[in-house]
Amino acid sequence: MDQEALGKSTGMGRNTISAIENGLGANARHLFAVTEQLGLIDDFQTLVNDKLSATNNSLVSKSCKASEMIFRE
Repeated sequence: MDQEALGKSTGMGRNTISAIENGLGANARHLFAVTEQLGLIDDFQTLVNDKLSATNNSLVSKSCKASEMIFRE
């Protein structure tokens, strides 16, 4: 599928698709539309879930360390 066809199927212009391909940024709505149209939405969801899990684990770890510091004092 070329940029023009992908743009038409997602309601975006070819320039927007080109910008996304070149890493110039995209809003979430555009990103979801493109990944869904390309059949990659499940892979994208997995990446998002992994990132959220890693972030949550990091926050829990930081929270535990902060609690340990409070109890030591």
